[in-house]
Amino acid sequence: MMAGSRARGVDAAKAPEAIRDIVATYLARHRYDATPAWPLTFTVRWPDQRTLTSQAPDWHKANNTLRDWAQHQGCLTTLKRRLMVTPVALIDTVTVADEATALRVVGGQGARQYRKARTRIDLLTRELGVSRETSSAVAKTLDRESDTDIALLIRAARFFATHDAAGMTPRQVPLAGFSAKWLDQTHIKRRDAICTLCGKDSLDFSERPTELRMRWLDPAYTDEPEMVITKAWQPARERKVRFVIIVENKDTYQGMPPVRDGLCVWGCGRAIEASISLLPWLGAACEDNCGDDYGARVVYWGDMDADGLEILDAVRQAGVRCRSLFMDIEAYGRYSWFGTNLKPEGTPIATRDPKATPTLNPGERELYRMVCGAGSSGRPEYLRVEQERIPLVDAVDVLRSFGWQVINHQYEEDQ
Repeated sequence: MMAGSRARGVDAAKAPEAIRDIVATYLARHRYDATPAWPLTFTVRWPDQRTLTSQAPDWHKANNTLRDWAQHQGCLTTLKRRLMVTPVALIDTVTVADEATALRVVGGQGARQYRKARTRIDLLTRELGVSRETSSAVAKTLDRESDTDIALLIRAARFFATHDAAGMTPRQVPLAGFSAKWLDQTHIKRRDAICTLCGKDSLDFSERPTELRMRWLDPAYTDEPEMVITKAWQPARERKVRFVIIVENKDTYQGMPPVRDGLCVWGCGRAIEASISLLPWLGAACEDNCGDDYGARVVYWGDMDADGLEILDAVRQAGVRCRSLFMDIEAYGRYSWFGTNLKPEGTPIATRDPKATPTLNPGERELYRMVCGAGSSGRPEYLRVEQERIPLVDAVDVLRSFGWQVINHQYEEDQ
C-alpha cells in the first residue's frame, strides 16, 4: 500500500462515483511527486442487517453495479459474506492497484493533466540527467508553462551548465531561437528552474534598472516632458503634490485630465509592485488630506480583474495608503457590460484560487473573489473589466467627490 494509505471508506450506494472523485483528487495532488505510491484501497460500507434484508433487491443491484464497474476499470476486489435473506458475497474492498488503473478510473481532463506532469518529469530527467526529485520540483514550479517553454528550458539549462553569463542582461545572453524577453524578471520562475537544474545559486545577470513613468497633471506644468525615473525621487518643496493617481494602463495615463497639484503615475500592470519603491515619500501619503508638506491623497485605479486587485493589495502592502477607483463590487455592477473573458491574445481568462489580500476592503475583496471565480454566486459573466473602457468623465466625478481639484476637463467643454 502507498505510504500512509489507510483504507478509505465509501458508501456502497455511491461507491463508483466516490472512488472516482477520491482518485481524481489524489492524482491532482500527487502528479508531481517524484514517485507516487500505490495502491489506493477503499473499504465499502454496507448498511445494517435489517436494511440489507428489507431492501435486498436494491442492495443486490448496488453490489452488481459496483462489481461490474470495478471489473471494467481493472480494479481488484475482495468479498465478505453478509445475510440478505440468504447469504450473499458482497464486495468488501476495491483496490486501485497502480497508475494505469487510476488513469482509467478518472479519465478526461484529470488523466490528461496527470500524464502531462509525469511526461515532463520523465523528459527533464532523461534529457538533463538530473534526479527525479529535481525534475519533479522543477516541473511543479513550471506547471503553467507551455510544452514549448519546457523544451526551451531544457536548451537553456544545457547552455548555462557550460557557459557563464555573469554581467550580461537576460536579453544579451546568446541563446539562439529564444525571445529576448524569455528570461526577463517577469519570468523569475524560469531562472530559478535553470539554477536548480544546473546546480547554481544564481545566473548573475545584470538587471535593467527599475523604471517608473510619471507626468504632471497640474496645468502649470503640463508642458513639461514626461518623467522617467530609475532612482528614488521626491518632488521639490516648491512644487506641491497634493493628489497622486496611479493608473494601470497607458491610455488612461495619457488621457487623465488636469488636476491642480496633481501627479499621474503609470503603474504598467504588475511593474508597479517593484517600481513603487522609487517614490518613498508616498509612504507618508494618506487616503484623506495629510497636513505635512509631502502629504498627498493617493488613488489607485486598475482593471477590475484578479490581477488588478492583487496589484492594489501589493501597493498598499508596500506602505502606500490609497483609495481605489472603480475596483469594488458596486463598480463592477455598474460597468460589467464593458467586460471580457479574453486575454489580449484572444485566449480565455482562467479562474484561479483567491490569494490572501489583507488590505482589500470588503467591497474590493468581494469583487476579487468573484473575478477569481470563487464568489458565492459562482463565476460572473465577465472576469475582467478593463480600466480604459470606463469613461474618464465618470472618473472625474468620483475624484471630485474625493476632494480632487480637476479643472478644464474636455468632457465638460464638449457639453
